[in-house]
Amino acid sequence: MTNPTRRTALKTLGMTIGATWSSISLPVSARYFANDESKQPIRLGVIADLHGGLAVDAEMRLDAFLKAMQGIETDALVQLGDFAYPNQKHQSFADKFNSAHENTIHVIGNHEFDFKLSREDCYEAWDIKSAYYRRDLGNLRIIVLDGNEIGSPTQQGYPSFIGNKQREWLEKELQMADRPLLILSHQPLAGTGAVQNANEIQEMLTRYQNKILLCINGHTHVDSLLQVDGVTYLHINSASYKWVGGETRMAYYKDPLFTTITIDPKMSLVTVESKPSTWKAAPLADSGYFDRDDAPPESIVVPAIRRRQINTRTHEVQTDPLINDSNKSRSKIPLKVLAWNIWGRLNQEPKYTIASKTARDRTIEIIRQSGADVVAMIETYGSAADIAEALDFHYYTPSVSANLCIFSRYPLTDFEPLTGLSAFSFIAATVNLPDGQKVRVYDIWLTSGGRHIVAIKDKQLSDADYCAGDDLRFDQLQKFLVHADFRKHTANSDQVPVIVAGDFNCVSHLDHTMVTRQSKLNQSRVLPIKVSKAMHKEGFSDTFRQSNPDILDSTLGHTWTTVGTGYKYVSGKGFVPVKEHPEPEYRDPYARIDYIYAIGSRLEAIKSRVISHHPSQSERSFPEFPSDHAAVLTEFQLVQE
Repeated sequence: MTNPTRRTALKTLGMTIGATWSSISLPVSARYFANDESKQPIRLGVIADLHGGLAVDAEMRLDAFLKAMQGIETDALVQLGDFAYPNQKHQSFADKFNSAHENTIHVIGNHEFDFKLSREDCYEAWDIKSAYYRRDLGNLRIIVLDGNEIGSPTQQGYPSFIGNKQREWLEKELQMADRPLLILSHQPLAGTGAVQNANEIQEMLTRYQNKILLCINGHTHVDSLLQVDGVTYLHINSASYKWVGGETRMAYYKDPLFTTITIDPKMSLVTVESKPSTWKAAPLADSGYFDRDDAPPESIVVPAIRRRQINTRTHEVQTDPLINDSNKSRSKIPLKVLAWNIWGRLNQEPKYTIASKTARDRTIEIIRQSGADVVAMIETYGSAADIAEALDFHYYTPSVSANLCIFSRYPLTDFEPLTGLSAFSFIAATVNLPDGQKVRVYDIWLTSGGRHIVAIKDKQLSDADYCAGDDLRFDQLQKFLVHADFRKHTANSDQVPVIVAGDFNCVSHLDHTMVTRQSKLNQSRVLPIKVSKAMHKEGFSDTFRQSNPDILDSTLGHTWTTVGTGYKYVSGKGFVPVKEHPEPEYRDPYARIDYIYAIGSRLEAIKSRVISHHPSQSERSFPEFPSDHAAVLTEFQLVQE
């Protein structure tokens, strides 16, 4: 597939932006989809949830999609349902779509049944013969499903079910498939808004996971990817808006969203192109939408489709973070920020010396190797001067033996404890970059008192009771969020960006959702954590989750604990080696409790990762890695004024 206009045309789908690699199990049997020089790429133009007849500017959005596809060599155009009412008044939508390409694939959505419209109306309007069917494109087989069948008679809202006859047909198709499969549906087969019998469908798909490339859906108006038992499910965002209900009803995207999906056997890649936009009116967060208990997390409710690239040979996924397109041509300064609780008392213990290197020596080596420009440190406890001298960094700490310390490659000013708040938990400083740019940094530690983080594995403790255990941390954070210094600097964050980093001693609501429950990740808990929600309500981005929006085994970002089952804690002695640990369920990483939050239109997080190993030891973390907390490193770009 070659086309001299393709490179230019793809720019209409979004800019190429920095990426984070993550591992995901996306198994495709070698005999179905191998690195094959003879097979040509297959490219699909994809649009979801256009809502012709409901969205006020839907036809304009369709025209933009079709115009963009004219400059790209595609093998088919796909609409994933809720396309347009299948009646005479809106026939122009189907006519334009079908005339734009010789191969068009239609999926029926729930809104196609509004105003007593039917499947037969869809057949006639779209020129299709069935609501579920298969279509072969070269070496790819596409299976289209109908998720609009009636399931439980007590189900509220639109029907969302795949009935017996269709399930029998699907199983036969899966059995006989002799090529890789792409499965399309309107309603999700997994994740937010999944069909009523999702578990049954997922079990079937898992039995044939070696044949399935991806399952793709619309309906949810989110940008999300998840994996359940070896099968990957991709939610394609709406072309038009996010439904929020209430007086707002529809929060429109400024630009129409759509994408291309390219399956390239020669490169063993499946690529979803990006399409960024912004909110047409005020940002959705300003409406109070995310304060609702049933709201999806901010990490997937975005006015964009992210670029994703799946390597079908190595099973890695590259997900690009969202970058403000308006800053594309402006000069940018790199800035790396590290947040790390170094477990200071261990840092001073001679018994943790390994190969003549003290724990403090290894701490310094890890910071140096990370390339961090700024470090928000917790449990410093007398280490500040030595660490600063070794790194040749500036630093601020309230006292020689203080808990918190801010280190910086660049000069620090306006450093101070925050009047009325404990310097054990909150300090601040301004980083002065060489070109005159500034960044305000707050280093914080929230109490580990009350319900301890280990309780997250207590199956007898309900999700509600677990969340209530964060009240002490929430109250402590609230005092910080209303502090005059914090209010002053966040109000000015578009001029001087603000970073809040440290050990929060609690998990995030972004990591414990219905999606992670279905993916069987993070203890399968759904936790509307008040602490993290408060940070997001203030407009801050969780830079690790912003950079790693797809929550997979490899992007959990757990920072506690690095201590394995070869050690146990003994009061007064610290962690000591044992042959058999009495509480193995409380060891090894299982919670993300350390964060780097940021706010400011000129500060862009382009990559974030967890550091949990010393370079001398890749097999285990502790004790070569000299702390029970992993470190978090975020790479920023600061857009010059």
